Amino acid sequence: MSQDRLFLDTVFIQAILNPRDQYHSPALQLFPRVKNAREVWITKAIFMEVGNALSTYDRHKVAGFIQKCYETNNISIVNITPQLFKKGLNLYESRADKTWGLVDCFSFIVMEEQNLIDAVTSDIHFIQAGFRALLR
Repeated sequence: MSQDRLFLDTVFIQAILNPRDQYHSPALQLFPRVKNAREVWITKAIFMEVGNALSTYDRHKVAGFIQKCYETNNISIVNITPQLFKKGLNLYESRADKTWGLVDCFSFIVMEEQNLIDAVTSDIHFIQAGFRALLR
């Protein structure tokens, strides 16, 4: 097990699950790093985005992946509590200069609160928010 502490974003999960995704190969290369990380963080909002984005792809595969995350010891799944929602909404509202989505803002709050630096994503918004995007 490595000392990595990672945050999983929608982009990575979609890429892992969909062989036609442009990031599928790089995501597969990063998968062992995720699997061997000391801590992996994700929010339930990410699962919702993945489910919506891949709703016409393979629901069984998507649901299986999400269920497996709940059974994996190094993965912490964060609920969108009223407090987290308010913090994320405040960040979303305060950054009119960015095109950050609300789910991204939840992710940034969790990353800050957990002192995470590395996000398994290609999303430039994570870089804009001061984090590293490992899928670039």
